Amino acid sequence: MTHADFVHLRVHSAYSLSEGALKIKDLVALCKAGRMPAVAVTDTGNLFGAMEFAPAAAAAGIQPIVGAQLAVRREDGGPRNGGIAPAPDQLVLLAQNDEGYGNLLHLLSKSFLDTPPGDLPQVSLADLEAGAAGLIALSGGPAGAIGRLLGAEQMEAAASMTERLAA
Repeated sequence: MTHADFVHLRVHSAYSLSEGALKIKDLVALCKAGRMPAVAVTDTGNLFGAMEFAPAAAAAGIQPIVGAQLAVRREDGGPRNGGIAPAPDQLVLLAQNDEGYGNLLHLLSKSFLDTPPGDLPQVSLADLEAGAAGLIALSGGPAGAIGRLLGAEQMEAAASMTERLAA
């Protein structure tokens, strides 16, 4: 049987609270029907669905890719607009191996434990750089740092961020 030429790397399941409604069993069925060889579940700020997703996908002959969408604190200045910090950038991280999965767990935990109450759980770029082994970073799309910088026509800063995330 031939496979589809496309693999979803940014799927939000029902475990992406208030963002997704797709149940894991339905995702696996859709992937199987679409002959997809693999799929990534990248829920926002958590890995709640990973324990359900990985064995269900594997049992259906689909390579499970575990990841998450994290909020990354911006480095371009402190609070603005009456003391409100700029919104963090979004970044999707995929676990490449066991080390990456452990680093992803650590970063997600750190985002909740080290963020002040009332703020969106987030990590710094330094945290990300320190725990990047075994992780694959996607650009974050228009809500990511690269998309934001390109939208603001800051080409040099976007190129610098691209190199920083690639390292």
